[in-house]
Amino acid sequence: MGSEKGRFFKVELNRHITEDSQRYEIQSKINKNNLTNAVVDQFSDQNLTIYDTLRKGYAEMSRINLDICNEFEVCEKEASAHF
Repeated sequence: MGSEKGRFFKVELNRHITEDSQRYEIQSKINKNNLTNAVVDQFSDQNLTIYDTLRKGYAEMSRINLDICNEFEVCEKEASAHF
C-alpha cells in the first residue's frame, strides 16, 4: 500500500486524533502515510458496504411495494365496480 504513489492532499485533523495517531505511529513503528491510507481505506470500505446494503434494501422494498400495489389494484377495481 505504501509503495504506490498517489495524489497529495492536505487534511486537518483535530488535536485528539493527531495525538492518538502520533502515539500509534511510535508504538507500531508505522509510517504516517501508511497509517492514514489504511484508515481512509477501511473507512471507505465500511461506508461502501453500508451504502451497498442500503441500496439493495431500497431495491427490495420497491419490489415489495410494487407487489402490494398490484394486490390492492384488484381490490380497487372491485370496489369501483360496485359504485
